Amino acid sequence: MRRGDLLLAGGAAVALAASAETAWWLRARFALDLEGLTALERAGAALWDFRPLGAAVFALAALAALLGAAEADRLETLAAPTRTGIAVLASAHAALAVLVAALAVWIAAAGEVGRRDELGFVYSSADRVVTLVTQLLAWLPLGALLAVLAVLAARGWPERNAGETEVPEPEAAISEEMEELWREHLAHGPNRERARTLLGRIQALEEAGDTDGAQELAEQMRRLG
Repeated sequence: MRRGDLLLAGGAAVALAASAETAWWLRARFALDLEGLTALERAGAALWDFRPLGAAVFALAALAALLGAAEADRLETLAAPTRTGIAVLASAHAALAVLVAALAVWIAAAGEVGRRDELGFVYSSADRVVTLVTQLLAWLPLGALLAVLAVLAARGWPERNAGETEVPEPEAAISEEMEELWREHLAHGPNRERARTLLGRIQALEEAGDTDGAQELAEQMRRLG
């Protein structure tokens, strides 16, 4: 199995595991008994300090899977569905990143969630500052990376030198090869006059565009060498 296949299979497996881990922690956060809070307040209390480790692992695994999809050999048939899955999951993770960052800003500014005389949460100034700074530093760059991965997965990984037309290198002229043969092997040998004549005719045929005729004479000249 080649490197591309390993990257594709390994990256896809780890990306799924990281997504499952993130989903499990999201469910655990929202499973808390927060009756009495609005939907926005429940989301704020559950997510404003939600850690990005699972999403970060997903991003690295998704990047590896996309690289593998571009080089896959035996697993080439899995490249397209893998890109589709990564596009969907990366979009979901990116949306989560934006939501967590926004909730961190809101709660850091408000300082509390809910009502103090009922169910509510009050956060100290130090807690708000540390959480806000760490969440923004973690989630904003990660969200940007996840968005880029989602776009790349949806559009397909760009091929190296995409859009460039390869220009084949011109073949060396037959006369140049024969001139080298003349200098190195025939100029001082017993067949030098015959070789000189053939070289002149080869050059003339090549200038006239008769490459087939020049090639036939070149074969004769090679035999002299």
